[in-house]
Amino acid sequence: MSPIGRARAFAVHVFTACGAALALVAMILAVGEQWAAMFFCLGLALVVDGVDGPLARKFRVATMLPRWSGDTLDHVVDFTTYVFVPAYAIVASGLLPPVIAILCGAIVVVT
Repeated sequence: MSPIGRARAFAVHVFTACGAALALVAMILAVGEQWAAMFFCLGLALVVDGVDGPLARKFRVATMLPRWSGDTLDHVVDFTTYVFVPAYAIVASGLLPPVIAILCGAIVVVT
């Protein structure tokens, strides 16, 4: 295993983790009720999520860094971007009565 190969593999993990940074920015934007910008960040996170898997396979990340679970990292980022931030948006948007919004947000998070 070459150092360059391991560095590339690690860079793929960092790229995947950038989805979490985008989720954080999306959440900050949601708190500020900047919905279009929030969805833009979530869209960028979707692009990251679509690209990181092929990169991981191309650079053989699982072989190069067997002790680092890219799957776990991906699941955490996916939950945050596709579940938690949108559930918060449902609750905070004001589009539904508060009790129904909280119930809907909770259903999204639990399911």
